[in-house]
Amino acid sequence: MRCVPAALVLALLCGASSAARGASIEYAIAVEDGRQATFEVPVQADYAGAVTLEATWSGARLLFFRFESVSGVEISHRSGPSPQRIEIPVDESRLAQGASFRLTIKALPARGAIDGMVRVTLPDSPAEVARREAALHPPPPPPPPPPAWTLPRAAPAGAGESVAGVFDAVEAFRRTLMANRETPDDCAWQESFLRYAASARDRLAGGGTVPEPASLRYFERLTAAVRLVDGVRVPKEVALAGPPPEDREDLRDWMIARSELTRPIERKLDQLGELLRGGHAPSLAEEAWIPRLNACLTACERHFDERVRLGREAEPPNGELAAAQWTRILAAARVLDSFVKLGLETAPTQATAQTGHPGSP
Repeated sequence: MRCVPAALVLALLCGASSAARGASIEYAIAVEDGRQATFEVPVQADYAGAVTLEATWSGARLLFFRFESVSGVEISHRSGPSPQRIEIPVDESRLAQGASFRLTIKALPARGAIDGMVRVTLPDSPAEVARREAALHPPPPPPPPPPAWTLPRAAPAGAGESVAGVFDAVEAFRRTLMANRETPDDCAWQESFLRYAASARDRLAGGGTVPEPASLRYFERLTAAVRLVDGVRVPKEVALAGPPPEDREDLRDWMIARSELTRPIERKLDQLGELLRGGHAPSLAEEAWIPRLNACLTACERHFDERVRLGREAEPPNGELAAAQWTRILAAARVLDSFVKLGLETAPTQATAQTGHPGSP
């Protein structure tokens, strides 16, 4: 730093050199009344960005500011009253040439004293820019851990065969659901069913009990209905398997025989809703997955029935729904059946043999 003449004062306030990286360097500037002065300050930029000068001072006197290269080529200048600002872009090309500058500050002789401050700000390093940006825009918090019902869980060590069966059945359904989340669930029962099944499973791991007997009796009815509908899907009886006879008399007999087989199944499906509405399984009354699963089961039964009666060429309704849902319905039935078996084992006096009576849960 060179000062001419001695009557002026240019003091470095921040204690850093003018070659400091990423710093705002502040100088106090003072010129006596009527005196002229010239300050020369070296400026070195080490990173791309912008070198800026900001100057403020008291009084009405004018100051002249000029940036030039070390070879004497002028880059920018400003003059006038307070305040003044200059910005010099520093790109990769200028960095390659050294990005060294000489700042000249000149006060011509005039009335009034000058008392002010000059701040020169140098570009920060990329690491510092990134740190500052990160502080201004912190990353979003990490996502919460996935819900427990979406995670695999094995049976506790030493668990009995029936308890392990519950864990295995729930895990099989979970894998089926989580591995194909893109498969449509038009009936919207699958995730809420998994939450229910995983919660009941986890209670077993914590020493809890199986669902109450009324719920287990309902589950036994539901799994029995699934097996009946699966018998319509893959029938063994000629009246269910088809194809419909072409002879009119034979077709009539076939339809009568078919009705005798399908009408009880349809009645059992209707009873699943009636039992819930009648309060036969109070703890299940708020479980939204049950009526949705029942509706899906009914739609699948109608599709399996009509694709035989009407023929596959007729494209009976609910075909896509049945294709997307049936594998998971069977997996859900295995979960419910595992709870029923465990309930029979742990509470044999509350066996669910009443499922053969239409009026009982």
